[in-house]
Amino acid sequence: MNTSALFLTTAVICFAVAGYRSWMYRRGKRPTEIPLMVSCLALGSAFVALAPIAQQLESQLHPGLGRLLSNVCTLVAAFGFLHLMLYIGCPDEQVPSRVRPRLIALVVAVVVMVVMFFASRLPPGLGIFTGLYRSQPTLTVYTLTYAAYLAAALLDLSWLALRSLRHTRGWLRAGMIMLSLGALLGISYVIDKTAGVLTEVVTGTAAEPYCPSAFATVGCTFAIGMPALSVLAILVGAALPTLGPRVGTVSRWFGDRRRYRHLDPLWRALSEHVPEVGTAAPVDAALPRRAMSLRLYRRVIGIRDGLMVLRPFRDDPEAPRRSAAAEAAEITTALERYRAGVRPSDRAAVSTVTETDFAAEARWLTLVSQEFRALPTPGPSAATAEC
Repeated sequence: MNTSALFLTTAVICFAVAGYRSWMYRRGKRPTEIPLMVSCLALGSAFVALAPIAQQLESQLHPGLGRLLSNVCTLVAAFGFLHLMLYIGCPDEQVPSRVRPRLIALVVAVVVMVVMFFASRLPPGLGIFTGLYRSQPTLTVYTLTYAAYLAAALLDLSWLALRSLRHTRGWLRAGMIMLSLGALLGISYVIDKTAGVLTEVVTGTAAEPYCPSAFATVGCTFAIGMPALSVLAILVGAALPTLGPRVGTVSRWFGDRRRYRHLDPLWRALSEHVPEVGTAAPVDAALPRRAMSLRLYRRVIGIRDGLMVLRPFRDDPEAPRRSAAAEAAEITTALERYRAGVRPSDRAAVSTVTETDFAAEARWLTLVSQEFRALPTPGPSAATAEC
């Protein structure tokens, strides 16, 4: 994959998440939204600044400027995620005192990096420092300062996320796991980068190999692909606690809609022949499409009401539940008896549906409805035949 395309795509995702968090912040001013927005904006800016196509423009202002901007933005993003995790793992009143030393460390690291960067004599180009670490100690200090703060921040982030696993459940727990994974991927990148710089300083071997693409070699994967994967994992982890429930809601809507449609053959047959079911149709049609759970609930209850009416016409209504095909066949027979006006027996029509077994009942009736669709449709009711 083209490096510029990978970095710019990752940046777009970062900016999209920042926009979503901004929208969430306007709806309800929660303190966690600010550090998350800052982190996403900083990460997006880092990947834009580091993309080769952008570095060609930045290097015209100063050689390697894109590398400096990207590294500073990366450290700001790491600080922002630490700030966010402090809100998750600590009481709100303790966050300012805990975040202050981390902010001081960030400022010190950025100042050292800026001073070392402009104190170096960089050749024209895209900010590739390979081959310069041994001859220019300022670049070595610059890179090791960047790596030291980033490693400390990622270790801090992973520790806070892993520690919170004991007290979190559901989507928040999944988010913490993804944050930890992203931090570990980032740490592997920092270790590889630090080892490369120190190896060049000691032996003169090039620290960063030439990479035609992000995943061309193992070295390129650690140098280019791993930071992008780390950022994506951290972004997913930060977004899961709020996006996860919404995804679950959408998934449930489609599941309810599928079951609602699969119940249609059985419901239509009952509503055409049993007046107690047909009277609910106008009310169901008036419900908005977003209320699919309510629609499904009313359809299941309507079908059960119809089956209660047909209960006296069944051969053995007290028999245990059998296969869906056998149930569909018996409903068809009961409908035919009801249509023919056969005098019902004195069996009581008792509902067996409770609030706790609704989901199972909906799944069962869906299977019955699918089997019912394959059977011959009962003819018109006696009242209809006389007209």
